[in-house]
Amino acid sequence: NIPLTIPEMTLPYVRVTTPSLRDFSLWERTGLKDFLKTTKQSFDLNVNAQYKKNTDRHFIPFPLGAVFDVLSPDINALHQHFEKGRDKMLDFLTKSYNEAKVKFEKYKVETSLDKLPRTLIIPGYYIPVLNIIVSPFTAELPTIGYMAPKEMSTPGFTIPGIGFSLPSYTFVLPSLEFPVLHVPTSLRNLTLPDFEILRPSDHIPIPAIGNLTYDFSFKSSVITLNTNMGLYNHSDIVAHFRSSSFSVIDAL
Repeated sequence: NIPLTIPEMTLPYVRVTTPSLRDFSLWERTGLKDFLKTTKQSFDLNVNAQYKKNTDRHFIPFPLGAVFDVLSPDINALHQHFEKGRDKMLDFLTKSYNEAKVKFEKYKVETSLDKLPRTLIIPGYYIPVLNIIVSPFTAELPTIGYMAPKEMSTPGFTIPGIGFSLPSYTFVLPSLEFPVLHVPTSLRNLTLPDFEILRPSDHIPIPAIGNLTYDFSFKSSVITLNTNMGLYNHSDIVAHFRSSSFSVIDAL
């Protein structure tokens, strides 16, 4: 409750002068003191939302069986394409291994002991909705290095006039390559994991909507407001809405 003081002012363009205002109290002059208890107002606000799950389900027709009929023949074709790709990859790895073996044996280079075979293991899993069960998958991976020996020779030359000559030298230096150091024999018999497709039902279950309630309350010295809303799933969807208010001001 601080009184306001506004000095006399002349408005531009219109040349209108407003009178000065001294010690003007909004609390007393506007009537706020008649329905407010204090100048420092407080209020209580409560909001509560609750959802109760419904155990019922609705079934929507959907031709999942047709999806099963389409996917089943494709599984066999997928295995055939995988075997063709596996044979081509095996030929490439074997060729790279043989080339690297010749280089290592020629220059008597031993491979690192940490380049041990590694095994890829994928546990079995289930694909929901499509009802597909995939068996575990295990494959021994080829070992690939980073360096391979490479022979380099310097040219020999003779400086005329002084009779100085430098012979040609040959060096074996490591070269950045990716040689195959080990090709697992199990790759020749590697196959895709087994896919078991369970024929599903021609209906998709959808959980039924539950009961949703919402409560809102606001209380102050001027107005009290209560609101309640609810959405209930019985034989039909039923919605409820209730609201009440009380105020010291008749207009509210």
